[in-house]
Amino acid sequence: MTIMKNRAIVNLRNSPAGFSLMELVVSMGVTIVIMGAVMSTMSDAIRANQSTLLVTGMNATLRTGMDLMTRDVLQTGQGLPSGGVILLPSGAGSTQIKLPGPIGTAYQSLVGATTISAVVPGPNLGPVVNGVASDTITVLEADSAFDHRSLTALGANGSSMTVSIPQPDGSTENISAAGPDTVLPGQLMMLTKGSQSALVQVTRTDGVQTAFFDSPDSLNLNQPLAAAGNLKALMATAPADVLPALPAAQYIPTVVTRIRMISYYLDTTTVPTRPRLVRRMNNGDPLVFNNTLGNVVAFDVEGLTLSYDINNSATNPSEVRFNAADLAGTGSCNPNPCNTNQIRKVDVVLTGRSRVVSQTTGKFFRNSLAAEISLRSLAFVNRYTSS
Repeated sequence: MTIMKNRAIVNLRNSPAGFSLMELVVSMGVTIVIMGAVMSTMSDAIRANQSTLLVTGMNATLRTGMDLMTRDVLQTGQGLPSGGVILLPSGAGSTQIKLPGPIGTAYQSLVGATTISAVVPGPNLGPVVNGVASDTITVLEADSAFDHRSLTALGANGSSMTVSIPQPDGSTENISAAGPDTVLPGQLMMLTKGSQSALVQVTRTDGVQTAFFDSPDSLNLNQPLAAAGNLKALMATAPADVLPALPAAQYIPTVVTRIRMISYYLDTTTVPTRPRLVRRMNNGDPLVFNNTLGNVVAFDVEGLTLSYDINNSATNPSEVRFNAADLAGTGSCNPNPCNTNQIRKVDVVLTGRSRVVSQTTGKFFRNSLAAEISLRSLAFVNRYTSS
């Protein structure tokens, strides 16, 4: 019995069942090749997926920025006086107003400027990205929620205004009540009487119906000592204001409209490795000029390039940059200076990059988005008059 058990063990050990060493080596080699191919395919798929996500995100960011710019620029000039300009403080006793711009800048209106146009170009005034200087733009438009409101009082030398908002039931609502008619410090107001206008900044309110235009304000718009272009000069324009407004046909009342001053530019200071497109409403502070108060609307935007199509009743040049040569009369409008009042279209080019570099190339994806935006309120021109 013992002999038979030992024989069974010997037979089992000599059985041909199982893999030989050579077979095991070959099978492992085949498995490694297959797994390598599978892993390579998966790696390619992961990289392709990352590339798709990066490109999609980059394009979505560009579209967001361009959509916002298009919306704002379309409204440029809405509700502004004829010619799309507002008078600025000028003459004896006046100083330049301040204009919004990128962090670290302190731009001002041109020396001797008597008006501000619906479009204020800023060629090469933005930060330099990848060796190219970016542009800035500031546009003006009326806020339809607070348009041509009647006044019940004007302070001495235009230091304040009192507005009463009529309600359907015959009552009046104060300008500090929550809603679209709310007047807040920092907002801009355009007061007009006939063809005359003045632009001021609200510095405070009484919490009821009166807004004040103290001097100095953050944009230097409130200049009661200027000889022209301020509220004092507007109030002196004939006929004299009689408040509340009289129904007489010959009476020209002073009315007020809220103005939006919207600026776009690039910010490479906050996070230098991630440039962003900034949208800024007015200054953002009623008393202190501060270029850090804009809102980021798109990240990883490396370029903002702007040019303009104008109507000068002669050559009607396009893609005007409004650089020094254009303003001097030796550029696109030669022999005449180009005039910002003649701008009818804005050509915008936004250049963006992916959030991070591609795993495949080790480089950023880049793309540009372009749009040509007609200014709805300034698009129609009387061909029989200069504009």
